[in-house]
Amino acid sequence: MTGLLPYRLEVGDGEAIVGDELPGAGPGYLFLHGLGSGRAGQKSETLLAHARAHGRALLRYDLRGHGGSCGKLGRSTISELIDDAIAALALRGPTVVVGASLGGVVAAHVAARRPDLVAGLALVAPAFGLMSGLRQRLAPRGRMWTREGHGFVVEERVLADAEALDEAGLPGRIRVPTLVAHGLADDVIPHRVGERFFDALAAPKKDLWLVPEGDHRLAAQAPALWPRLDALLGPL
Repeated sequence: MTGLLPYRLEVGDGEAIVGDELPGAGPGYLFLHGLGSGRAGQKSETLLAHARAHGRALLRYDLRGHGGSCGKLGRSTISELIDDAIAALALRGPTVVVGASLGGVVAAHVAARRPDLVAGLALVAPAFGLMSGLRQRLAPRGRMWTREGHGFVVEERVLADAEALDEAGLPGRIRVPTLVAHGLADDVIPHRVGERFFDALAAPKKDLWLVPEGDHRLAAQAPALWPRLDALLGPL
């Protein structure tokens, strides 16, 4: 799309994260997509349009194991995804971080670990509990399936890493302004997961949007997310 520049972040051993970015004013947005998705999905397209309309910068990239970025599904740990996001933010300064599903889990950990780099946080159908309880969800031979029907084997290091992360104490460590959006018709991650996380958030400024008839993707409702997020954050 016009105005987008290619983005590349070297992550060591000759490997890189790739994506695209929209130049603009800061604090800009960072979009982190979900498992089996990619940077150019419906939600990120609406966020891109919102950023462009308001002259704000935006960065979106393919998580490890997705799209043109390094790695393979089932081999990249959550900790690696968190480290990648922090590395990207460290080069940009304070940014509004938006995470969808798995990307929401990554975004929450980033906000807890490096609040100096996160001007605001939006968790869209965050997949809390998915990775920490993944071992029990796997099909025979350690396989997992995306909603698009792509199957892959999850390595032990990925499972061990997810289980070691302190997800239970995570909301108590987040103090940046946070919007949690969850569909009442989400058949992947029940909306009560998002509600419980919201209730435990330590952030003084927070907003919960339970979306009537919203599914896990919340694609149809995405255009309404960004003005609500901006209203929560106020002038930046």
